[in-house]
Amino acid sequence: MRNAGDFYLMTHTNPNPPNQRLRFLARESYMREYAASAMGSIFSDAAAFDAFYVALCDEQKDDFLRVASSYLFLVKKGDWHVTVEDSNPVIDYFTNSFKLVSLFSLIESLSSEKHQDFYEWLGHMGGDIYPISDKAVLKRHHDNYKTTFGSIRRCVAFFERLSSAQQADLCNSIQIDGAPVKSIKDVAQFLYNLRSKFVHEGKFVLDIASVPVMSRHKDLNALTALSMPKLLEAFEEGVVAYFTHAV
Repeated sequence: MRNAGDFYLMTHTNPNPPNQRLRFLARESYMREYAASAMGSIFSDAAAFDAFYVALCDEQKDDFLRVASSYLFLVKKGDWHVTVEDSNPVIDYFTNSFKLVSLFSLIESLSSEKHQDFYEWLGHMGGDIYPISDKAVLKRHHDNYKTTFGSIRRCVAFFERLSSAQQADLCNSIQIDGAPVKSIKDVAQFLYNLRSKFVHEGKFVLDIASVPVMSRHKDLNALTALSMPKLLEAFEEGVVAYFTHAV
């Protein structure tokens, strides 16, 4: 019987042998089952999933199998468990925090761009930007970096591929000072900030829950009515849209 240990060994042991460039596709017999289990609910039936899948080229199939199978293990069928005495084994805001990080990691992986931090980006911009005279100029460069190269740009592009109905649902699920956020870019930024607060400051993701949550977001009142199942639905739609547009 296959298990998560097998999945780990498959994805991390000798990842690029000379005769196995497409290592996920090389195990298509069961990786496709994982992908169907992860993404099947987006399709009307198994035939629709099959039609989508066979239209992909081999490189796209390999990447789709990678993302879908990782998503299945890390997020859709994966929970963060604890073994602390007198504690529930799964605590929603613990597991949702790790799931949000995993989702954005997978979204960011859907890009061929090599990561550059801000310092590297400045170095590649050439001498025209120097000298940087004050903090205001530096901030302007940093804003430009985030818009043109930063991780948030790739995340925004992912959410922008969602259907208009899905985008509207997500926008309506987040209210800032009593009004829904104005664009899907605002949704992506809001969620990415939650992810970053957990990664960099250890602040758990409380805003994604089964009930509406009041919080403070950049010194403004926020009301979030976004459950993890709803976010997973949007992610699955976004993955399918990404590969559909790539065909």
